Amino acid sequence: MTRTRKMLPLLSAAVLGIAALSWAGEPAAAPRYRVPTKEAPRYQIANGKGSATLLLNASTGASAASMTLLELNQGAAVPEHVHESSAEILYVEEGAAEMTVDGKKLRVEKGDAVYIPAGAKHSAQVVSQESFRAVQVYAGPGPEQRFSQGPRLDKKDGK
Repeated sequence: MTRTRKMLPLLSAAVLGIAALSWAGEPAAAPRYRVPTKEAPRYQIANGKGSATLLLNASTGASAASMTLLELNQGAAVPEHVHESSAEILYVEEGAAEMTVDGKKLRVEKGDAVYIPAGAKHSAQVVSQESFRAVQVYAGPGPEQRFSQGPRLDKKDGK
């Protein structure tokens, strides 16, 4: 076996590693093994009817996945959208929502886990009297960065 052939697997692994580290378009940060919610950036979403707290992502050194805390007020909606390269997983901590995932309507509520494959169109509408709260994970981080386009909420304002 030639030296070049021996080096190909190493070169391929290096290229894939660099691609994974640059997935979110940011330089890889040193991993933070603990990120307190009170230290994570929180942004207004859903036309002012909710917030997204970005817990784990490229900025905290999480290069393979991201985690966000979603909080939506009664009546808030998330319009139909798609994440071409990222699967989305939700764990509902409070409230209930009507969701459409890949054309299928479903009601999700406290204690439910939801899986949305990469490329699946999906939307949600909060239907409970109380607010909706869910932990959101993207396998293949990046989509959570859209939340940072909204106004950042002051951690002291209690929102």
